[in-house]
Amino acid sequence: MDPQIHESRIRALYKMLFEIISGNLAHRVPADTDDEQFNEIAKSLNEFASKLQDANYENPFTTSRKWEASELIEPVALIQKVQEYILTHLDEELPSSKELAQMFGTNEFTLKQSFRNWSKTSIYQFYNDERLKKAHLIIEQTRVPLTKIALLSGFNNYTNFYKAFKKKYGVSPADVKRSTTSETNKDTDSNIE
Repeated sequence: MDPQIHESRIRALYKMLFEIISGNLAHRVPADTDDEQFNEIAKSLNEFASKLQDANYENPFTTSRKWEASELIEPVALIQKVQEYILTHLDEELPSSKELAQMFGTNEFTLKQSFRNWSKTSIYQFYNDERLKKAHLIIEQTRVPLTKIALLSGFNNYTNFYKAFKKKYGVSPADVKRSTTSETNKDTDSNIE
């Protein structure tokens, strides 16, 4: 068989798969060639697309679909639960997105997409921003040493904390104006969590 013809047939099969994934269930691949293996695969894909079309299954991952108000509750509730979990565990290492998905009874793709759609940021960026907000507040309101604040905010070392803080706020943690309480004992506020 001519390699160019073979390659064009393979491309046609992959195009059919792409069309199915994209939600175009009307696309078909001609299954009338002299290659029986190609014809069998093309026939199977055509039947699959026809069955999806007959069942009126729409691709839920295409953006052209209009969502019903009742469908919006589940992703919003999911994201709220994930955000609450993150906020109550800021001083701990963030679980992987796969682990988070398992914890909340969904899959990794749905979790990441829903989080980005509703929060306009990634899970890790949300986690990191919240840790830095917590650190900034502690710096402003206490006299706790900065290295301890880094640990209280979930950073495993001061260097990573310093770089992330400076990137977010444009100043180093030491440049933030601290509380001017009359107590100068640094250990009095060390129980902050």
